[in-house]
Amino acid sequence: MNDNSIPVEGSEGVTFKNGFRRWTRQVQGFSMRSIQETTNSWMLMSVVLGIAPLMQLLFGLQGGFSSETLAAFSIGTAMFGAIYVSLYVFGYQLAGDLESRRYHAYRSMPVSPLADLFGRMAAGIVLAVITFTLTIIVGYATGGAFSVQGAASVPLVAVTLVLTCIFWMVVTIPIVAFAQNKRLAEYVVPIVAVVGYVATGWNGVSSEMSFIDGDVINYLPNTLPTRTIVYHLVGSGDWGAIGVTPPELPAGPEYFAIVFAYALIALVVGTAFVNRVLYRQGWSK
Repeated sequence: MNDNSIPVEGSEGVTFKNGFRRWTRQVQGFSMRSIQETTNSWMLMSVVLGIAPLMQLLFGLQGGFSSETLAAFSIGTAMFGAIYVSLYVFGYQLAGDLESRRYHAYRSMPVSPLADLFGRMAAGIVLAVITFTLTIIVGYATGGAFSVQGAASVPLVAVTLVLTCIFWMVVTIPIVAFAQNKRLAEYVVPIVAVVGYVATGWNGVSSEMSFIDGDVINYLPNTLPTRTIVYHLVGSGDWGAIGVTPPELPAGPEYFAIVFAYALIALVVGTAFVNRVLYRQGWSK
């Protein structure tokens, strides 16, 4: 899909209704373009469909783990996959647009910077959710036992996942915006997800394997949402027996507020970079 798929016509007038309609069409245009570029690339699709589910499959086939351990590990790997896709696909496509000088054209059009950002994010969230879901399915198929804590668990897990993806997509923006290098986005940026996954014990699901000790594991932007989801989807009363604790899992509303704060701060920073660096505007549109 090319730039012609992003509506920029301005003949409807300047009413709020017409402006909002055009804005939503631009969001949809950026989102659909991103998804089509991904589905048309075997490399990007292999990242979305292959890495995290394959990792979970290999782990599950080893045997010798309890069903709760398999479930917790699959959540850690699923979150790794979601973060990896958020960094890789978002950063790779943004770097490609910068290298091809596409933003020189966008700046001359009535394109909303926020429509650009939200459209790319919407596509990234869809792809990350697909990765996360596939990995959980593989975890279940290889013996993982999942159970929800209550009626609010499923929506809380969904919102936590979306907020986490928003945070990690924004992480790529300043790096890619200043480097403007597609290879950097392809090889270097995703290493952030790999290092975070390994250094924190598979995103915080294995306290013994983590290089970080203490309560700080409940506050990092990769481990906090992962451990929150483990609490809601793995019905084990003995968290220590499956290696998730110590420390205690972040189950209270204050931890969800921290996840929300991470995403909100990221949106503010992302908006600033897209407006001022990519579009060279102020806080508009």
